[in-house]
Amino acid sequence: MIKLFQFLIFLILQILFIPFALIGLLLALYKEMYVSKKLGVSFTAGQAIQIRWIMHYFGTRADKDTVEFIKHFPIESHIGFLGMFGAAIIANRICGYTLSMAKIPEPGKESLMTFLPTRTITFDRIVEKYSSQVDQIVNMGAGFDLRLLKYTKGKDVKIFELDQEKTQNLKLETMKKADLKHDWITYIPVDFREESWVEKLTQSGFDRAKKTYFHWEAVADYLEEDVVKDTLKKMSELCSQGSIIGQSFASKALVTGEGTYAMKRTKELMEKFGEPWLYGIDMSGDARASVESLLSEFGLVLTELTLLGHKRKTGKPFFAIAVCEKR
Repeated sequence: MIKLFQFLIFLILQILFIPFALIGLLLALYKEMYVSKKLGVSFTAGQAIQIRWIMHYFGTRADKDTVEFIKHFPIESHIGFLGMFGAAIIANRICGYTLSMAKIPEPGKESLMTFLPTRTITFDRIVEKYSSQVDQIVNMGAGFDLRLLKYTKGKDVKIFELDQEKTQNLKLETMKKADLKHDWITYIPVDFREESWVEKLTQSGFDRAKKTYFHWEAVADYLEEDVVKDTLKKMSELCSQGSIIGQSFASKALVTGEGTYAMKRTKELMEKFGEPWLYGIDMSGDARASVESLLSEFGLVLTELTLLGHKRKTGKPFFAIAVCEKR
């Protein structure tokens, strides 16, 4: 009865908010689809921080930095989001109604619509843990992630962020407008396909002898298999003993769209946006063994694995978050 009451409150508000929701949707789509293309930055990199805005407004995960960032971010619309989600936000304040995409799903029951909160809080925990145990952190393909601002401020740890020059410049410009301090982080622009990221990293002060945490979130999915393996190899070679790599992998079924109808439609959508998924791990059998096999090729030992979606009808995970150690 409580859930029904909450939904009815939301429904009434949503009907009243229809004009604002439509305007908000148009504003958001314009910025995400047109402005991002015009600026030459990744559409999906911008989308990755949307969920953090949503989680903040529904009380799932506080993130004032991301909210301030989006207010000044040219490829997302803070006003548009308020129009789209305004009814749900007010319903949340009145009676506790929460959108499914803002909730933390039961472990293993994540879907393609609800797995992002799980990915977000899992990496939060990993970064918070290792930011106090290592001497250096390297955020590979950082995009517009602001997590390190929260978990490394005031700590005696050297931070490096690597990404495409256009993406990184836009991030720095937006942080300046949002008055987000980041002077303890070293930003390294790099074209991963044309330049040696290892060389640029070492030239920027990275110390191979120091214990390091490499953060590689939601990047491997967009790379060819040989690039994924070469990157893992180089990270392993750069790591001193005891260093950690935290990374995520999609399942092969998700990448190919051969799992479920939802996976097929998601694959087609990513291709239509011009950012197709390219690499996935076969998780149709023993998913843990598949991840361990990949990492062992590069002298890495799996220490933690979070599988998403393995308790749903298919019984197969579609996404994995792995933490491994160089030994």
